Amino acid sequence: MIMGEQPVFTTKAHVFKIDPETRKQWLPVSKQSVGVSFFFDSTRRTHRIISVDGSKAIINSTITPNMTYTKTSQKFVQWADIRANTVFGLGFSEESELSKFIEKFQDAKQSARQEVERIRAQSGGSTPQTPHTPQKIPTVNGTATSQGSGTFPRDHRSSQSLNLPPENPEAFHDRSDGKSDNGPLTADSQLKYENDRLKIALAQSSANAKKWEVELQTLKNNNTRLTTALQESTANVEEWKKQLAAYKEENESMKKKVLKMEGAGVQDQMDSVLKEKAQLAEEVERLKTAGQEKDKELERLQEEVEALKMRDVKNQGIQQRLMTCDQDKRDLQQRVSTLEGQLDTVLCDHRRDAQRVRDLEQQIGDKLHDLTVLHQQLVTVTASNNSEETEFDA
Repeated sequence: MIMGEQPVFTTKAHVFKIDPETRKQWLPVSKQSVGVSFFFDSTRRTHRIISVDGSKAIINSTITPNMTYTKTSQKFVQWADIRANTVFGLGFSEESELSKFIEKFQDAKQSARQEVERIRAQSGGSTPQTPHTPQKIPTVNGTATSQGSGTFPRDHRSSQSLNLPPENPEAFHDRSDGKSDNGPLTADSQLKYENDRLKIALAQSSANAKKWEVELQTLKNNNTRLTTALQESTANVEEWKKQLAAYKEENESMKKKVLKMEGAGVQDQMDSVLKEKAQLAEEVERLKTAGQEKDKELERLQEEVEALKMRDVKNQGIQQRLMTCDQDKRDLQQRVSTLEGQLDTVLCDHRRDAQRVRDLEQQIGDKLHDLTVLHQQLVTVTASNNSEETEFDA
């Protein structure tokens, strides 16, 4: 954030600049989407578009009344900055973000125009009128368009490969030599502006110096690798030359031996050699046949190994099932033991209940016997009483 300025709007976008040499290609300034903000300088009463990637300011563009934008696709917008002598491009992820950016751009332009009119009014009309001709901005179709004139259905992701026509080289110089769009500037404002430009130029030169250092180191490394490869290839060529000379000498020696053998009339030796050659050929054929048989046997053994593996897999399955059955058996035995214990408990309870029933039956029998005796006694007493009453009445 720059001293004296406050952000009024912030969004994210991919930042591009036009190639300053060819004026035909977009150069990506940021590897990924970065913050792009509108700042309002309350002291100078100007709006700026500023974007910072890390510690490097990649956009520092002051909005002037005559500055225009061009919407080249649904998600890409560009504008020319005469003071920075470049063209900036922004690629957004959504069309709504681009619309918000354009709205803030128009508001900032209107504010700059009102500020210029206010300065003119204060100066009593002595300030020359700033021409209000739209800037020509290079676009992808080869024509210069003003605000909102270009509509191309291209996504901002392809903006890195856009071929832009070169703008008139004198255009920026002509405009920069004209009057300032913001009216007369004070000495402090001019110094601050020049200081900002020097800071940006210093940051760009530092980045270029680092880039050149990396490129120089890369070239040195490539040179070292090429030198090593050249030395290795030279050594290989010398080695091949030595081997070729040795082969030539051996060839000449063999030729001399053959000529010597032919001149000496060693036909018998030649026949022996031919016979030995035929025997060796037969041996080779026999070995080939044996090798084929071995290959077949090897294939058969491999098939047997596969069959054994399948059996092993089946045996493992059977073993697993046996282990499962064994576990089930142990579980059933445990349950049988538990049920037997429960059965013994039930039988004990049953015997105890039977004994109690027998005891109750014995007690009931004794009670019945006592009742019978008592009943007989009552009958006897009743009979004796009846006889006494009869005698008394008589």
